[in-house]
Amino acid sequence: MDMVKQIATLEADILNRLRHWGRYSTIDDPRTSTGNSDKESMEWKTCDAMKKELAMSRARETNRDFGTTILEVQWEVAIELGRILAETIDPAIAGTDDVKIEKEDDGACGICLEDLKKGEKVRAMGVCGHKFHGHCIIQWIKRKQNCPLCRCALEPKKYTF
Repeated sequence: MDMVKQIATLEADILNRLRHWGRYSTIDDPRTSTGNSDKESMEWKTCDAMKKELAMSRARETNRDFGTTILEVQWEVAIELGRILAETIDPAIAGTDDVKIEKEDDGACGICLEDLKKGEKVRAMGVCGHKFHGHCIIQWIKRKQNCPLCRCALEPKKYTF
């Protein structure tokens, strides 16, 4: 797993624990106590340190300014965290996978019937693997909870965030 994804996953885990505080602690309010909240505080500091380490490494490798590089790393982590959290919110995202078309003739979107182009990012159904343009399948799943081609039921991944 690359460092950006690792940091975002750690941040998502912290947010999950804070959101479901009652599952992890006997203390009523994490803001008014010590104990587990100290653990989350230390983990946030670890995430910040990991971001700085990654930014310094990238800045050295590319002979670039650290300030700009740290902003880029923070942005990348925020985007990855958004992807992780989005999968917990929208069943269309949770039930499909983000994939890249590898071959030139990889078929067409089963909804709009336009060809899927090599290098294009699309969504694949989690169960059957049929591929569609992201905006097409999201609109479809808002109306029906199955694959437009084979009718297999959408099975969103289970997250506890």
